[in-house]
Amino acid sequence: MHNLRNKVNRGLLMKNLFTKGINILLAVFLIACNTQHDKKMEQALENAQENRQELEKVFSHYEKDSTKLAAARFLIENMSYHFTQEQYYTSSEKERYRPDVVNFDGFQSVKSHCDSLTRRGYKIKTHNKYDISTLDSHFLIDNIELAFTVWQKPWAKNVSFNDFCKYILPYRAQCEEVSHLRREIMERFVPILDSAKVKTPLEACFVLNEHLKGIMKYGQTGLPLYPTIDETYRSGISQCEGLCNLGTFIMRACGIPVTVEQTTWTKMDLGHSWCVVLDNRKFYSFGPGEDQPDTHARSFSEVRHRRPAKVYRSRFDPDFSIMDKKDDGYVTTLKSPLIYDVTNEYLDKTTLIKVSVDKNNRKKGKSNQVYLCTYNYYEWCPIAIGHRKDTVCYFENVVGDNIFMVADSPDGNKLRNITAPFYTDKDGNIRKFIPQKEHKQTFTLNKRKKKLNQEHTLHFWDTEKERFIPLEYASSTDTTQTYDQIPASALLWFTISERIVNQRIFFIENDSIKSY
Repeated sequence: MHNLRNKVNRGLLMKNLFTKGINILLAVFLIACNTQHDKKMEQALENAQENRQELEKVFSHYEKDSTKLAAARFLIENMSYHFTQEQYYTSSEKERYRPDVVNFDGFQSVKSHCDSLTRRGYKIKTHNKYDISTLDSHFLIDNIELAFTVWQKPWAKNVSFNDFCKYILPYRAQCEEVSHLRREIMERFVPILDSAKVKTPLEACFVLNEHLKGIMKYGQTGLPLYPTIDETYRSGISQCEGLCNLGTFIMRACGIPVTVEQTTWTKMDLGHSWCVVLDNRKFYSFGPGEDQPDTHARSFSEVRHRRPAKVYRSRFDPDFSIMDKKDDGYVTTLKSPLIYDVTNEYLDKTTLIKVSVDKNNRKKGKSNQVYLCTYNYYEWCPIAIGHRKDTVCYFENVVGDNIFMVADSPDGNKLRNITAPFYTDKDGNIRKFIPQKEHKQTFTLNKRKKKLNQEHTLHFWDTEKERFIPLEYASSTDTTQTYDQIPASALLWFTISERIVNQRIFFIENDSIKSY
């Protein structure tokens, strides 16, 4: 699962990036005298600053090979938008240190070591290392040569040049540290695919992912830093983001077109990442070292709390056409040109959400942008961007049977709620939770089985105060708590004082709890 703070931090990093293709028959087309491409390339070379000579060495190296030169242009044109989120500990003497998880005996050992570092005054620092100004010609040429080598494999040879550039050639999946393991990975895993005599990317993904089940697994390393591919590869353990970065790297190194997708949960806390493989112009989802493509998407649809309301796919080449020219200035990764909405590609039917702005919040901001938010880990978290026309907000391609709230950002710094929380069914029908304080109901709630000794509190969302308000219980037993002052039609939240995941919101209907 993702840590939402890391998502927010990456959103801020993307904000800094804001300030600072086509399928072709002939690779020569990409290096023709095209004004738009030339302008994009010149901007990339300017961004490289002192590293410009290294990038120009790559062009010189491939001046007699138009196809590889086109591939080099694709990488370099788009490198300005990619960076390593480098994280490490620093001592009071400013010495950098990153614990090597392989040198410790499991999660608890790593965690204890990191806790001791904190007690001794070490602090975690995050530094952005931009690809365009740091990657040298040797790395890029080696990466291009290895990618072209596996592109000739039986399972990859029918992948178009455009898809090759997007899903096999790239050296990174997200903002992990750049790895130099591509050759080692290729030499280790390609023979497995050769022996299996696979003929398509999907077949290759099945075979290789089955093999990965024995060498990588989901788990916490105990290291509170963004995982690197090398760490995950050597330890074999990471959470979903690290597994996806490594899984994507391994698949691409073997000539399998793969990228990463992600969601923020609407019926659980935090979020999730997984991978997709491209075969014959269709993407198939899978969990690296876990679920195979024939079961992954189906498990999302069949398991209620795993149904994503929105899904976004990562891309190496940014798409700036999705950016609103009248942007309100609010920072969110949803505005990144490096992701795009693919919710419609999954099994659950999507719907158009149309919801009216509450009367007391109809003052418009400077932009028509609005945000669809879900309650996730103690806050309303945006999962989609829509638009407002007059007093109605519109959000396309959303999976229903979820609870949302709509916000805008008049000042560009923080979100302002402009609707009450509401339930959307699968067809987009809306039911707002406006508490009827004059109508009370009685209900008995079960305490958490493993937290019976902790204090439990029921809250309702007060649409006037715009926050959860605690209620006094009428009676309590060892296992239950009864309330007789619950406002009718209210959104509810039953919590313990300890900050834990999955204390989910709910409402009461026909004397039963509907949890989200």
